[in-house]
Amino acid sequence: MTKQKGGAIVDLGNVIVAHWLSNITPENFLTIDYNSIPEAPGVCESLKRINELFGGNVTVVYNSTGIADEKIRVWLEAHKFTERTGIPPERIRRTTHGRDKTPFMEQSTSTHYSTTVVVDDRLEVVSKFVCKVPNLFLFRPQTHEMEEFKHTGALSHVHIVKTWQEIENALNL
Repeated sequence: MTKQKGGAIVDLGNVIVAHWLSNITPENFLTIDYNSIPEAPGVCESLKRINELFGGNVTVVYNSTGIADEKIRVWLEAHKFTERTGIPPERIRRTTHGRDKTPFMEQSTSTHYSTTVVVDDRLEVVSKFVCKVPNLFLFRPQTHEMEEFKHTGALSHVHIVKTWQEIENALNL
């Protein structure tokens, strides 16, 4: 695989952590064993290849409360996320901008390349990257959320995908 210029911003919930494969709800969030929630099928293998493609210029960005942040950190350790993907803990960032992840667009490593790929499950988030990032992936989107944000016009600029393999195929990995 030849390294390319660019980088990726990847969401965590329902993109890496597969909430849809668990029985987690807002009502049981505080009591559920968060570590029992599986990862999205193929995510670690795909992220490892994408991270290699971009020379380590991949940032996982998520929005959470303080309680959720601790559960997420423990989940990442329990699933050996860094070891399996090559994405170091300092590239896993909790946003303080709500769902707006555009402040991470100018991420850089020693290559100083900015974001060329965004993967998120929310059209609201992805719509903020239209005309700024060339490869936008809407991962397993929720129908009601797509309806709510279809007025942004972003749908014509995104790839709707259901698997990490589809993302790799689109990136020619």
